[in-house]
Amino acid sequence: SELEKALVNISAAIEILGNNAADAITALQEEISQLSKITLQNRMALDTLLASQGGVCL
Repeated sequence: SELEKALVNISAAIEILGNNAADAITALQEEISQLSKITLQNRMALDTLLASQGGVCL
């Protein structure tokens, strides 16, 4: 029936949407991981630079 076809189409669309959302979340997790590594590297470089100049007063 038309209703069954519509339900199948909606179900397929929802599945595609779910897969796309999962892919986007995975990509964001990878981006966050890379940004965390870069942040740590920048912090280490800054700490090294500041230490070579006698540190910093807080």
